[in-house]
Amino acid sequence: MKNTLRAGAIGLLGIFVAGCASDPANFKPKDIICPVLGGAAGAGIVRGAMGGKNEAEMAAGAVVGAVAGYFICHDKAPAAAPAPAPVAAATAPAPRPVLKDSDGDGVYDDKDKCPGTPPGVKVDATGCPLKGEKLMTLEGVNFDFDKATIRADSSSILDHAVDVLKQNEGVAVSVEGHTDSRGADAYNQKLSEKRAAAVMTYLVKHGISASRLSSKGLGESKPVAPNDTEENMFKNRRVELVVQ
Repeated sequence: MKNTLRAGAIGLLGIFVAGCASDPANFKPKDIICPVLGGAAGAGIVRGAMGGKNEAEMAAGAVVGAVAGYFICHDKAPAAAPAPAPVAAATAPAPRPVLKDSDGDGVYDDKDKCPGTPPGVKVDATGCPLKGEKLMTLEGVNFDFDKATIRADSSSILDHAVDVLKQNEGVAVSVEGHTDSRGADAYNQKLSEKRAAAVMTYLVKHGISASRLSSKGLGESKPVAPNDTEENMFKNRRVELVVQ
């Protein structure tokens, strides 16, 4: 009887030791059952198989068996969750190309076949001036008196006309001469023809193909202002480039 009580006390000691090793937060029934069985087995092995009769030896066997039983049955700690894959930084969308309309004609440069159209000139879908449009007016082109010889002070105006025509390579124009109302109609007609031809010659000499040009004189028939002042007559003495 005493041996039974002693074995029970030793088993309880093993349970107590195993219980100290357990985590109360994760306690499960098997955390008691396994140490009990392990403690009893440990004490029995010491008493029977190893011939131990000393209570201290049995207690030690019970403790070892209980602890072994606890750890054999105890759940292993869950494996650490893998670290989340790094989130790739969002790639900013490529900026849209900035569309330009350098000559302000309503057609963007990437589709504009005539990129140097003067302001106010109506154009088609390709950005080139429509037929009949006045490409530009060469006001201030001066000639020697009663002659068709272009004076040197008109070169800057004519050079600008050359640049405009080079920027509108697919455009053909009529060079049209005009006079004020002084003098006879027939005389003014001939004078306007000669002056238009002189301007056309200047343009050809400065790199504009003659196949793109024609010339004609309109005399005093199409004034842009009344011929009643010097200022207005100056406006009427002009050469125009009209799209053909």
